[in-house]
Amino acid sequence: MRNAVSVYLERLRKGRVYSPLSYLLGASLRGRFTEAGAVAWLRGPPVPHIDAGQGAIEVGDVGIYPGVSMICSRGGRISVGDNTYINRNTYLFAEEEITDGEECMISWDVIITDTDGYGELGNPGGARPVQIGKKVWIGSKAVILGGAVIGDGAVIAGGSVVKGEVEAGEIVASRPAKEIYRIDPPAGGSTRRARGARGAHRGRDRS
Repeated sequence: MRNAVSVYLERLRKGRVYSPLSYLLGASLRGRFTEAGAVAWLRGPPVPHIDAGQGAIEVGDVGIYPGVSMICSRGGRISVGDNTYINRNTYLFAEEEITDGEECMISWDVIITDTDGYGELGNPGGARPVQIGKKVWIGSKAVILGGAVIGDGAVIAGGSVVKGEVEAGEIVASRPAKEIYRIDPPAGGSTRRARGARGAHRGRDRS
């Protein structure tokens, strides 16, 4: 890994993005990464959780907020490009690979995983790499799952779930909630019976 002093001096020559204190705190995190540029840790506790394990976590000049978690399984890899920031309580988990490009804005409470959401509990579907392009904005509480490919400049609205392809420049949002199943009401509740075999029937949009 590059010497911390030279990395931060280079960042200052390019132009400071965050406060000196943020860079000082970020320097204390650099040893947790496999490779790191000028890391800034912003706005106090809790300490970001960085655990490469037997994988690799490589970041450029990035801003990391409190409560962020970046975790790799054995052989997994997380890569985050320069001038990207990751906001509070966002969680990245890689069994295989997550690649996040330069100048991305990742909001708070986002989940990015190359699994189908099972994470450390096991992944019966197998991991599939996640690729996030440059200058992508991911809104609060979005979930990015295995196999997602997000093009440059795309916007993922808050609360969206993405597991397929989002083209460059696209703005995507979740559809309205859809009924996918109905169960019998609890005892003492409505007497309306479930429809279809064991209550399953075609979903419909809830606008």
